[in-house]
Amino acid sequence: MPQPVTITFLGGLGEVGRNCTCVEHGGRIAVVDCGVMFPYPTMPGVQAVLPNFSWLRGRSADVEACIVTHGHEDHIGGIVALLREIPVPLYGTDLTLGIARNRIEEAGLVDRTDFRTVDDGDRVRIGPFDCEFLPITHSVPRSVAVVFHSPQGVILHTGDFKLDYSPVDGRLTDLARMGALGNDPGVRLLMADSTNADVPGHSESEVTVGEALRRIFRESHGRRIVASCFASHLHRVQQIADAAVAEGRTVFPLGRSMVNNVRLARELGVLELPDRHLAAIEQVGNFAAGDVCVLCTGSQGEPNAALSLLAAREHRDFSLQPSDVVILSSHPIPGNEFEVFAVIDRLMRQGCEVVHSGQDHVHVTGHAKRDELRTLHTVVRPRHFVPIEGEYRMLVRHAQLARQLGMAAQDVLVATDGDQVVLDDSGAHIGAKVPGGYRYVDGIVEDIGEPLLVERRRLAQEGFVAVAVTVDGNGTVVAGPHVETRGWVHPDWDHLVDEVQDAVERALRQAHLPGDDSTGIERIVRRAAGSSVNELTRRRPTIIPIVLRTGRR
Repeated sequence: MPQPVTITFLGGLGEVGRNCTCVEHGGRIAVVDCGVMFPYPTMPGVQAVLPNFSWLRGRSADVEACIVTHGHEDHIGGIVALLREIPVPLYGTDLTLGIARNRIEEAGLVDRTDFRTVDDGDRVRIGPFDCEFLPITHSVPRSVAVVFHSPQGVILHTGDFKLDYSPVDGRLTDLARMGALGNDPGVRLLMADSTNADVPGHSESEVTVGEALRRIFRESHGRRIVASCFASHLHRVQQIADAAVAEGRTVFPLGRSMVNNVRLARELGVLELPDRHLAAIEQVGNFAAGDVCVLCTGSQGEPNAALSLLAAREHRDFSLQPSDVVILSSHPIPGNEFEVFAVIDRLMRQGCEVVHSGQDHVHVTGHAKRDELRTLHTVVRPRHFVPIEGEYRMLVRHAQLARQLGMAAQDVLVATDGDQVVLDDSGAHIGAKVPGGYRYVDGIVEDIGEPLLVERRRLAQEGFVAVAVTVDGNGTVVAGPHVETRGWVHPDWDHLVDEVQDAVERALRQAHLPGDDSTGIERIVRRAAGSSVNELTRRRPTIIPIVLRTGRR
């Protein structure tokens, strides 16, 4: 009897980002992708959100490899964190591994992995896993879908994809091979990108953006152009570079990841950009405005990315001028809208002309829309289906599409983070649940925990009131209460602070607690101050009682 195959989802099923899927059979585990997610506004102080590795950490000796489908941060951004905990070899195309390697080298973790390159159509044995790699079109070149030829049949994981029939590099999604697998031996389980599952129609080809970019460059004669996009979106980088070169401009990469990826892509032949049209940002002052195209990161409003620093007038290597044209060649990721439009506002306050996807055709999606997903399902004809990579509403819409195309309801499973899907002789079903919650990154700390975020949100919304008293050994107040507030009321409203102090002093005088009962005194201070604050303002800030003792009786 064939061994069952278990697929454990550690991220990406219920949000856009932190994609991480673990395929297991024979006691061995292959991790497919390990990405990060941009934090929501409700996550103050968080720089990124990782998959939850606690289950995987407990199985670290069983991890065979990490297979990476493409070079976007939501698929590779968590690899450094993974390697800190589990040394494991990485499999992917040359460009994908090159992008990942830059981050791994910066973190000093190269000795904890081994980079193993695969090409289109390769079929590779990775421990007990028989893996095949198929080319797919996406917004980053050399992306792949992964096929597992498993004891329970063929399992197809698409990664991010779209069906672009005229891609910038001519590399098409291998629908023919997918169809052949669907016909013989048949695809037992399909896991497919759901990001645009609720968007009707067919995505536009990436080449259509090039037409808009060329027009904008022609119309911006004599003015500097600053174009921003994902550093890994090298098809878009190519089209920006082509538009710049056509107008005789020199391209100046700005931002560490952009500089690194442009260099890497040129070395691998992914990006065609002549030496005479490429220069370091330090040389930009030597060129006339009409000869400049600055290519930078930060199109998602990331606080420390180049475009955000330019908008805040804080970049040390380059400053904007009122005559500049700034292009945001992207669309805000769900949850990033506020940050993106805040950057646009700051750019326009500097007098810049800003062109973004809401007003011109400077971006197309890299994810399949509903008609493309319909084509995929029709070609593959899977026996079982699990929608992946998307918010919950996207997963549900993709599941509905599969059922509309004739799949039985019991063969379509909507899983979420932490779910384990078991594929065995009886079919596919959701089994056990493992920890799948968010893992928050705050500076160098990679797991600050939900309770701290709750506290931060409360402080942000209500502020705090600190009340300090000094008591002697008899419990008599010898100094204070002294009240300090932040974010509660205006500093000039001294009468409110006085009333809080009076309320605390009365409560302590009536309590007659011994001076060595610090816990009891803190409780009285917190209760009295909290009641007074709420009565005065109908607010509930955090109350911080501070009890000091003189030691005298």
